[in-house]
Amino acid sequence: MVLVAILLVWWGAATTTKNAGMVFADWPLSLGSFNPPGWLEHMIPFLEHSHRLLAKLVGVLVLALFCWAYVRSGKRALEVFLLVVTMAVVLGVFIAAGSERTDPVLKQKWLSLGLALALLPPAWLVWSWRSRRRAWTLLQKLTALALLMVTTQAIFGGLRVTEISNAFAVVHGCFAQAFFCVLILIVMVSGEDWPRLGYAASVSEQRFLRIGGTTLVALVGLQLVFGASMRHFHRHALADDDLFRTQGQWIPSFEDPMIALLFLHKFTALCLFLFVVGMVLRLRGRSSSIEAAANRDATILLGLFVVQIVLGLSVIGTGKSFWITNLHVLNGLAILAFSFVFAVKAIRGKSVEAGLAKPVGQG
Repeated sequence: MVLVAILLVWWGAATTTKNAGMVFADWPLSLGSFNPPGWLEHMIPFLEHSHRLLAKLVGVLVLALFCWAYVRSGKRALEVFLLVVTMAVVLGVFIAAGSERTDPVLKQKWLSLGLALALLPPAWLVWSWRSRRRAWTLLQKLTALALLMVTTQAIFGGLRVTEISNAFAVVHGCFAQAFFCVLILIVMVSGEDWPRLGYAASVSEQRFLRIGGTTLVALVGLQLVFGASMRHFHRHALADDDLFRTQGQWIPSFEDPMIALLFLHKFTALCLFLFVVGMVLRLRGRSSSIEAAANRDATILLGLFVVQIVLGLSVIGTGKSFWITNLHVLNGLAILAFSFVFAVKAIRGKSVEAGLAKPVGQG
């Protein structure tokens, strides 16, 4: 499922790069059909309709995973059925809202009803987490969260089309990255090594690893927001073609929002690169009190950042080449994934005596 999700993210990137996201004005069908005529013959409709089909496939896979995690015990089959029906109704209400094109008052009523009903599944999830803290496994919690997120993601994608909204397009693109992190966590939790997963480090280094890992994920997330905003609010060309500076200045005027976003995207990329360089140097300097795996993973991250900067400069140098731009997005997803895994391992790290002797407790 993670591999299909990666393909979906890449396909979404290709769809955005080719400005194909609005080739069909309806949703979830395309031209009122599950198989619109001619979509295999031309790239633009092919990209958008294939993106929708892949999204449906990911949704079905997440639903199957959720049902397997819950129904295999046979104890909550009715509850799972009612939850899935509720989410289908929520999705149907938003589809009805998107289909309403002539009566704005009726559209607003459909949207309000959809938002009200959409509160029920998260409320169920919060209630279940609190009241079944011991009965629920972490895998069950995560599969339920993934199902809620993939449904929400579908709604964001639909609203982006039916409301012709770049803002929803940005939210749709960023939310996909968060959903991907949940899928990664499901894979990690499902693995046999999960009980033992975590970097071994001295007590004094645990704080550094945890703060460093969570800060890294937060900065990467912020960078993704800047990148998604650039791509969706300024589609046809780059706001500026200067490789290192912006409009010929190191700090340009922020009067143009697109120039401001481009500068912030470059500036955050530099900050992230320097942050990871600092982490690698710190880890190598404390190699006697931090597990070698942490140093290895941070070095891999540094390599990904180098590749990302080269790809970013190539996007500017080639005037937003289709393949280079999509590789830039895909490598950004890899950076997020490795950063997230690093943070999870840091948070679950084992405290050990200096010199990585014997464990003294679980972090």
